[in-house]
Amino acid sequence: MPSNDYSARHLSVLEGLEAVRKRPGMYIGSTDSRGLMHCLWEIIDNSVDEALAGHGKLISIVLHKDGSVEITDQARGIPVDIEPKTGLSGVEVVFTKLHAGGKFGSGSYAASGGLHGVGASVVNALSERLEVEVDRDGKTWAMSFHRGAPGLFDDKKSIAPGNAFKPFKDKSVLREIGKVAKNKTGSRVRFWSDPQIFVKGAEFELDDILARARQTAFLVPGLKLVVTDQRSGKATNHEFFFQGGIVEFVDYLAKDAPLSNVWRLSGSGAYSETVPVLNASGNMESKEVQRNCDVDVVVRWGTEYDTEIKSFVNIIATPKGGTHLQGFEQALLKVLRAQADANSRKFKLGNEKIEKEDVTAGLTAVVTVRIAEPQFEGQTKEILGTPAIKNIV
Repeated sequence: MPSNDYSARHLSVLEGLEAVRKRPGMYIGSTDSRGLMHCLWEIIDNSVDEALAGHGKLISIVLHKDGSVEITDQARGIPVDIEPKTGLSGVEVVFTKLHAGGKFGSGSYAASGGLHGVGASVVNALSERLEVEVDRDGKTWAMSFHRGAPGLFDDKKSIAPGNAFKPFKDKSVLREIGKVAKNKTGSRVRFWSDPQIFVKGAEFELDDILARARQTAFLVPGLKLVVTDQRSGKATNHEFFFQGGIVEFVDYLAKDAPLSNVWRLSGSGAYSETVPVLNASGNMESKEVQRNCDVDVVVRWGTEYDTEIKSFVNIIATPKGGTHLQGFEQALLKVLRAQADANSRKFKLGNEKIEKEDVTAGLTAVVTVRIAEPQFEGQTKEILGTPAIKNIV
């Protein structure tokens, strides 16, 4: 990156993003199709977090012919005003600063899917080109980035990642490109992955996108997700919308005949956690905070022996489980053992003890928890590590 093209302010931002480009695997897991999909879900999850907070009922995902992907929502729109600490617009802060965004200390999300707030800026750093448009305050605002650097592309002939690019030198400009109705808000993010980062052949897998979109629609009742694939030249449309939530999800997952009803169990619990927070003088200090955890579980048993348990934290799938799943499995075993002991003569159990495999045979379950600032093991968010959640579940 030619350093003489940038002001000191831009350099400090780009140095942060340069670290992402040097070690992308630390942030997105890998540089193949899986890593590319992780980038896509980092952006989509920001829109889903808004929907969870009650903003926007539609998210659209378009896979373009040129290999780019575009995510559109009807949420509040990324802030466009100037953030006082950096002197940059909210859009630029979100897309160029690691650990920036509404998930840090400001309390704008009670429970969000995005973990470290690095999502948008990491995707930007690993994109050859990224375009953002925001509808807010009666106007449409736009900003363009090339490998993380804000600036302007020469798009006279067509919009392409390889067009000539001029980075901003002293001051970044958030372009005003149109007018919208006063009450219309939302964001559009389109990005082209960087061939310098991703391996040849890395592409967006339609089946994975559809499975995740379906899963998200189950977990956020009332949210519609539309996936459009234009890559073959003929657009295919897929829509997902479910009002029944995770009860419908369990029905969808269960492949065998039912032995039990579908049971839904909901509850909540409080716990305290020591977290580092910024104090008034800008230093980090440890502080004990009170948290709340909402638990929603749906179970049903069927005639087959297979077990299907899906676990989620703030609608983020945790395929490798974690403290919430440990709590669920322990409680399930404990409760059924207690029932068996109380009815041992009726069941003619003798001295045999019920084991976990006995309880989970034929079980289809969805376990979801909603907590503020979950502790995951690693940026790819596959395992929940927050210790207190186990007992609450």
